[in-house]
Amino acid sequence: MTTSAPDPASVFKKQAAEHAVTLVRDGMVVGLGTGSTAAFVVAALGRRIRDENLHISAIPTSDVTEQQALSEGIPLTTFGQHTVLDIAIDGADEIETSTLNLVKGRGGALLREKIVASAAKQLVIVADTSKYMDHLGESCPLPVEIVPFGWELTISHLARLGAQVSVRKNRDGSFYVTDEKNLIADCVFGPISDPDALSRNIYAIVGVIEHGLFLHMAERAIIAGPEGLSVATPGTSVPQHLACSLPPATGKESALSVPKQLLVIMGVSGSGKTTIALGLQNELGWPYQEGDHLHPSHNVEKMAAGTPLTDEDRWPWLERCREWMENCATRHSGAILTCSALKRIYRDQLRASGLNPVFVYLYSTQDALSQRMEKRKGHYMPATLLPSQLQTLEPPQQDELSIAIDAAASPSQIIATVIHKLRTL
Repeated sequence: MTTSAPDPASVFKKQAAEHAVTLVRDGMVVGLGTGSTAAFVVAALGRRIRDENLHISAIPTSDVTEQQALSEGIPLTTFGQHTVLDIAIDGADEIETSTLNLVKGRGGALLREKIVASAAKQLVIVADTSKYMDHLGESCPLPVEIVPFGWELTISHLARLGAQVSVRKNRDGSFYVTDEKNLIADCVFGPISDPDALSRNIYAIVGVIEHGLFLHMAERAIIAGPEGLSVATPGTSVPQHLACSLPPATGKESALSVPKQLLVIMGVSGSGKTTIALGLQNELGWPYQEGDHLHPSHNVEKMAAGTPLTDEDRWPWLERCREWMENCATRHSGAILTCSALKRIYRDQLRASGLNPVFVYLYSTQDALSQRMEKRKGHYMPATLLPSQLQTLEPPQQDELSIAIDAAASPSQIIATVIHKLRTL
């Protein structure tokens, strides 16, 4: 008797799903997706409940997922009991590399999936590398859920938007019917150049319930492929070979053995702050904020034009960063913030109001930093500003609570070192 080798895509999906499940912590309310990738997520959560005595509750996005969750011993809840979910983990049919915009719903559960995604504090997508596209619509139709009454009229309006439209059917020729008793219109648009405009146009059609464009919703995508695990966030360009591999998650042990603290991952641009912060969040499960996203638009415009920021430019930004950490401190959740924090007075601003964050200082040579910045895509800060940052830099002193690490080390080495040092502070 011979057995066939496992499908490589399934192996990768399983790896990504199991890594994503390490983000789930005790007491969380979890949204469970639908489809082959989501099935690995549900199975991994079931194992954690049995092996680690993990206490969670979940809302599934389909009858199929509900049955699997029950069989795995996952307690279920409803939106009547929880209107906000801590996390939703799901797969995707397509992921746009530059934005993390998604096409979902090929499994027929797009309405419930979007309701769950919209209710989650963070939407985490798990997939294999084949799901990455330069533009949505390149590899699969866009599913649109429509009411059965007048479906012929509805699909004629969808066709006027430029799509080849067909109503999904079962193998026996009958209409495919969703769990909400609606139909699915599969719309082939080809590469979608303006997903936001298309979304608005589809919503304007009477008879449309929901569509499979999940725009500006995913916080991160965890991807598995031949190069290993990788993570992507909105606004970053994902390398073809997914070079930014993450270290294996150690899960419950790391989270339990490290006291919750406020972490500021600091250093000049190109030192790898985002990669380290995301890896630490995967290990520790603490909230994460990309400091660059808190810059006022005026600052972003100056940096994009190659103009260094002044201290006056930075004060409002630093105050936003401090306020975010203060909110985390109030919730006793721990926190991971990326912030260049180049000067002592900037770090003093982050320490205001009695905060005492640990500054993880990533240092490197100018040549190494320049090479990293030249390869980086999708970031508004040009490499020409690196010299001004290095001139501004005042490394943390002995009287500051800090951890200094050479950014030339591998991400897994840096993350392991930080976690080890946090245990001993």
